[in-house]
This record gives sequence, structure tokens and C-alpha cells, in this order.
Amino acid sequence: MHAYCCPRRFIAPALLASTLVALLTLSAGPFASAQNGETGAFSAALPAVGSEHVKNVTVVARDAVQEIAPGVKVPLWTFNGSVPAPFIHVRQGDEVHVTFQNKTPLAHSIDFHAATTPWNVWYQPVAPGKSLTFSFVAKYPGVFMFHCGTPPAFMHISSGMYGAVVVDPATPLPPAKEFALVESEFYVHQGANNTYQPDVQKVLDVKPDYVVFNGMADQYQEHPLVVKAGQRIRLYVLNAGPTLFSAFHVIGWIFDKVYVDGNPANILQGVQTYTIPPGGGAAFELTITQPGLYPFVTHAFAYTGKGAVGVIKVVK
Repeated sequence: MHAYCCPRRFIAPALLASTLVALLTLSAGPFASAQNGETGAFSAALPAVGSEHVKNVTVVARDAVQEIAPGVKVPLWTFNGSVPAPFIHVRQGDEVHVTFQNKTPLAHSIDFHAATTPWNVWYQPVAPGKSLTFSFVAKYPGVFMFHCGTPPAFMHISSGMYGAVVVDPATPLPPAKEFALVESEFYVHQGANNTYQPDVQKVLDVKPDYVVFNGMADQYQEHPLVVKAGQRIRLYVLNAGPTLFSAFHVIGWIFDKVYVDGNPANILQGVQTYTIPPGGGAAFELTITQPGLYPFVTHAFAYTGKGAVGVIKVVK
């Protein structure tokens, strides 16, 4: 059982108070830019999976400032300098060597949903300036979350410490144009001099200011995902939460296949909308034959207008 849900490990008041103070007084770090494309948008293209069967992954906890909506720059806790963290792409059966380094003034941890490994050994808080190394075998294909689980986890996740791991099946899927999308929520308040800070009370009240794909509101309207008509599209979608469910939908088309949790063993066909819980994922396949614009959204429309809208642009 995780530290943030274990009944014997409730958050100590002093720890909660000190962490709240740290969250509300985050200092401005370097501007987050990891995995940004030439346009300045976060690249949704899934990186190619390497041929090596041992994957070395380094995750660095660091503070950074990120623009989560036009003009809204927020100091966040990040992995490798961006929210979400750069995508990790491995193959089923690969051995994944993880090095986690904490280069922040607070304790943080790492929790890989793709791993089967003892929580009490590897998912514990790492002190500032310290690191840990562990390995796991990617036993199951799918799209998995990794995140900081240091109590209170809702604060660490809502402040940016999450990313996606895509594990390809041992038998490759048919070729496709592949993208990865991480849906998440931001809760902020405006301070002096047009600055913004994370808002703890809004997280607890589940009153998000922004619901976004890949760290910034509406970025894929201006910078759509471009594919050719008749080309198979595969979308790996992770819901990082920390709280809301995603109702993932493409306006104007139907999914040929949905792989529950991204695992091809769990297949649905002819799906209009699919619900993804916080901490869960799914892979969506569709082949759009007609050129045009096809928005992708969360169909939970109270939140769609808060930034969870992108566009697939289909060209001849």
C-alpha cells in the first residue's frame, strides 16, 4: 500500500504544514522547456523505442517555472525540468534501470506504475541532494504513470511531478503515427505583480483553474497533431489527475480500437468516448480518411473549456 493511502501513515500535521508553506512559497526556477518542439509547444510525438533490452532512465527532481496557459507562469516541482516529464518508451520484457536524483530543497520520491517492486524499499522519500537507483522488468504492455508519492501526494502531483511510460508489447502493433498525451489539472491563484502560485485549497476542493494536455492549456489548437488521411493514428493517453476522470473523445470520428490501460490484450472496438481514471491510461487507434480538423477533448464539458482541447489536423 502506498505511503499516501496507508492508514498507518497519515500525514503528520507538522509535515503537512511545512510542505504547504514550501508549496505556497515556491521560488522561480529555470523556465521549463524539456521536450518542447520547434514551435514552443510540448512535442506530443512519442519518441522511438530503442533496440537495446536494458533501458537506462534518469529522473531528476528539480524546480522550474512553466507557462501553463498564455501569460500564466507558475513555479512547479518537476521531473527533468518539464511538466509532464519527458516521455519514457520501452518494450515489454526490457530491464529498466532507474536513477532518481533530488536536486530540490524538499524530499521527493518516484513511483512507477509500470514496475512490480517493493514500495517500502524504492518508493520512499529521497532527501535533498541524494539519489537512489533501482531496476525493474517491464512485464506488461501499456501506458503507465510515474509520479512523486511523497505525502501528501496530491500536492506533489498537482505541482507537476508526473510523467508517462509507454511499454510496447513484445509482438509489435501495426505501424502508426503515435502520439502521447498526458491530461492533468492545475490549481493556482494570482499573487502580486501578475505572478501565480499553486493553490492547495483548490486542490482539496477539486476546483481546477486549468485542465490540460501535456502541461499547457489549448496548445494543440494552435499547434495541431498533423497526420495524413488514411494513416493509422495511435494515441497513448494518460490521466495524471490528481483527481478528475477523463472522458476522452475525438469530435468527428470513432475509435476503431481502444486498448484498456494501453494493453492490446484488453481491446474494445467502435468506441465513441472512453473514461480514464486518475492514475490510469488507454491507447486509442483510429484511421481518419477525410481531410479536416478533428478536436480531441475530455467530454466532461465543465472542464473542457479550461484547456483540455486539442486538434488532429488531417491532410491529403
